Amino acid sequence: MAMTHICTLLRPFARWHLLALLGLALILTTADAHGTVLYKNYIVRYDRGWDILCDPYRVQPGDWVLKIFRQKGEIAHDDFREFLGIFERLNPHVTDTDRIRPGQVVDIPLKKLAPGSLPGQSSGVVTIPFVMIASPREMLEKHTLTYTIQQGDTVSQLIANNFGGRFGNTTYSQGLALFKAANPHITDVNRIYAGQKIYMPDPSIREESWYSAIFNQDGELVDALTTEAGPDSPPAAALATARVTDPPQPGGSGGPAAEAAAVIGGRLMDKGTAFLPMQQAKDFELDLSRYPMVDLGGGSKVILTTQDRVMNVDLGLIQSYWDQVKVARVSDQASSQEILEAVLSVLPADTASNRLAFEEGGVAVSVSAKWIRTEVSADGRLPRHVCITPITAASHRTHEALVRYLDRNDIVIKEVLPGTPETGSWSVGTNRAPAAGTIDGSSQKAFVESLAAAMGFAYAPNIAISFPYAGIQVQALSNLLSFGNGRETLIDFGDLYGDAVLAIRGTGLEILQVNLDEGPLELIQRLMESAGLAYTGSPVFYGADRSAEFNTAITVSGILMPTGSAENRLFIVEPLPELIELFIRDQGIQPVQVVTVPG
Repeated sequence: MAMTHICTLLRPFARWHLLALLGLALILTTADAHGTVLYKNYIVRYDRGWDILCDPYRVQPGDWVLKIFRQKGEIAHDDFREFLGIFERLNPHVTDTDRIRPGQVVDIPLKKLAPGSLPGQSSGVVTIPFVMIASPREMLEKHTLTYTIQQGDTVSQLIANNFGGRFGNTTYSQGLALFKAANPHITDVNRIYAGQKIYMPDPSIREESWYSAIFNQDGELVDALTTEAGPDSPPAAALATARVTDPPQPGGSGGPAAEAAAVIGGRLMDKGTAFLPMQQAKDFELDLSRYPMVDLGGGSKVILTTQDRVMNVDLGLIQSYWDQVKVARVSDQASSQEILEAVLSVLPADTASNRLAFEEGGVAVSVSAKWIRTEVSADGRLPRHVCITPITAASHRTHEALVRYLDRNDIVIKEVLPGTPETGSWSVGTNRAPAAGTIDGSSQKAFVESLAAAMGFAYAPNIAISFPYAGIQVQALSNLLSFGNGRETLIDFGDLYGDAVLAIRGTGLEILQVNLDEGPLELIQRLMESAGLAYTGSPVFYGADRSAEFNTAITVSGILMPTGSAENRLFIVEPLPELIELFIRDQGIQPVQVVTVPG
């Protein structure tokens, strides 16, 4: 499917027609007298900080993996390795991508969406116009071949040869519907004769993006200009509610232990028997109903016990025999947080670091958590860090924009709130951040003038000033900046020399001389100090409303200035990452970028 169609925004339309298709809603509406626009619902899934536009697809007979994947979307086209990773994470029921089965429904990732890219994105389903057709029958005319009936031919044989399948299944029913539409002169498909000319639907029609849209659930061809939605057609809103797909949450039948395992990306094993290999004896049999075990992957396991022994074996002996098997003591009534703490306390010492840091552009990010576990991908290429911190209230969660931003940088925030099954605050589709404001930094003079306008200061360039010099009254031109607090400063861009500056100051006027190599941020600081106004250089923003000990700190290379209004200004030179900007705007601060290069 061409992504130019997918990215088309919704247009006004006259009436809705709703068809059920693979649990989706497919909507057709008359665009004008010459054609019909088909609207299709696509699913929005979450993956590692991104909203992913997905096309739910039912695998057809004859499909193979590369055929399906490479005809679907810009992710597969741009980076097939990344596409496969996203596909596997969104479709955990497909255990082997080389062995897909007809009838399986998979969500095929098409495109990464920035926050708020499409209307309805936050609901989990977006409706997009993807093709305009005059009618299915007109489109069919472009995909038919003339054929002369041979002795022994039957319609059912011809359809089976061209479309596959057998009588009664979906593929055959669709082929039969196309045949009837292409040959309206044949009133009885069971009565054809040798030498008769017919029109056979070309099987290539099945590769068209709109193919499945022209059939109803019974496999019958739809007349897009006349078919109305039935009274039982599901509304798009209902589908959105049913298909919103947030990250999986811990919990379930295993209770607190299962919650604790899920938080650290593990799996609770609490039924049956686990066999731990022994070198010179029978395998050690562990009764999981008495001693549950958390499987952390990669061979690492933690046995949970309320006693000093496991299966009548001392804990120390067990932990000394298997390097990757640890034992955690927990009480009978331990909460998920207590179990989590017990499990993490026995893991290897290299997981003890509780701080991560990195920089991107003009932003320094520091993440501190009570526990940080590092997980390495199966191919050993990309480590992902899971940062786990207990919290005492839902209001103490990290801002969602930061959670998504960190997830994109392979840092997963998991915050454990006792008594709730969730470990993070997620919703599909964060609002898009408006573009940052800009001011002119192409020259020092232009910057001071645009800064004054942004802050509501009064600026008068090239005004005449008079001052006594060597016994006479001298006039010169300078630039006057009034800060609104009763203080004024002359700004000299190198036009005044020698004793003239001292003579001006002798009259009681403040004067600030701008150095030629002075950058915008340094100049802001000097101006604020000259005016006696408050400012914060390289401000730090915390991601959650809680103490700084286990929190995410965002340090921005810029100057934060109060304005006296509801929204303060953060002046920056480098653009902020979109999700960081969204987070900062939610703090009541407007980022303003100094553009030093025109255009």
